[in-house]
Amino acid sequence: MPEMLEIAGGSCHAYFIYDVADSIDLARLASVAGEGVSRAPLRLRREASSVSIEFETQPIVARLAPSDGFSIRLKIFDYGVVSVRVSTEYAGAWPTFLEFARRFRMDETIPSIAAAALARVLPEIEHALDEPHAALLEDFFVFEVNAFAGDVGGEALLADRAPDLARLMLCEERAITSSETLEALRVAFAYFDTDLAIVGWDTAFVYDDRESATATIDILEFANTQLVELRTYDKRLDAELDTIYALEPKRPTSRFGRRQAQDAADRLRYLIVDIAELTDRSSNALKITGDAYYARLYRGAAGRLGLKDWQKQIDSKLDTVDEMYRFFTDQAQVARSEFLEFVIIALIALELAVGIFSLRH
Repeated sequence: MPEMLEIAGGSCHAYFIYDVADSIDLARLASVAGEGVSRAPLRLRREASSVSIEFETQPIVARLAPSDGFSIRLKIFDYGVVSVRVSTEYAGAWPTFLEFARRFRMDETIPSIAAAALARVLPEIEHALDEPHAALLEDFFVFEVNAFAGDVGGEALLADRAPDLARLMLCEERAITSSETLEALRVAFAYFDTDLAIVGWDTAFVYDDRESATATIDILEFANTQLVELRTYDKRLDAELDTIYALEPKRPTSRFGRRQAQDAADRLRYLIVDIAELTDRSSNALKITGDAYYARLYRGAAGRLGLKDWQKQIDSKLDTVDEMYRFFTDQAQVARSEFLEFVIIALIALELAVGIFSLRH
């Protein structure tokens, strides 16, 4: 590997992924912000892929006018997510790229550009949103190199430039410890000797030709859309549980109490069904089977993002909601039974009173 690396072509991408609704009817979107839209299928490298990995419903993309020298691309997913990508290109020396990427990561104007793009687009696509809600945000950054000036292998780059790559992944200006370097570079993938993908919590480094790098980044983007979806469900469950915990736990002897218990049970039943449906839609949005390269890449990204941990947390809260649903259902049933018993006793007493009155007359 040469002493001084020169990047012939590369980019820095900031992804701002917003969960804005339960679902989005993509068929109703012919244009976004005055720009035409197109479907965005996964275009995977043939040698590393199989027919078993594809979007169930292909998202749509639109490219907006540049802002402050940054290009802007929107990708809209049918399960209620809008991904705003803000990008800039780079060519030059490797050490300069490290500083360029760090400044890009820390640039406080970039989140504002993404937020402005979303604010511009949301009113236009509002008619396609089902159950819109306040946007929840997840972001991540990708540092992409498409070619070096000379021949550079992916494995050689990882071995010889590990400290630089770790600093890049962590956006650190100073050198970091060997243990942190190992952790930062722990999840790395390569198919040919000429490519490399390193996946972190909120950053990734992708070295590949433009088309193949796009496929890798698309999968990382999808994994992050799942993360923001799971965070949305978790937040919604927390809000519902807080509301339920605030209810009086006493027996609902009054009509209002019976109605309160029944309303709580109905709301929890709807929540269980709704969350299960939404979770199923997002988790099955990308059909992944087998042990192909891209499937392993997705699983590595999902592990970095802790998607299984989020899912377990949601499942645990759903179990709690299910228990509370049964509790409130039992409360309502007991209250109805007691009310019916009271009615029966009242009718018997009334019949006895009428009988006694008839005997006296």
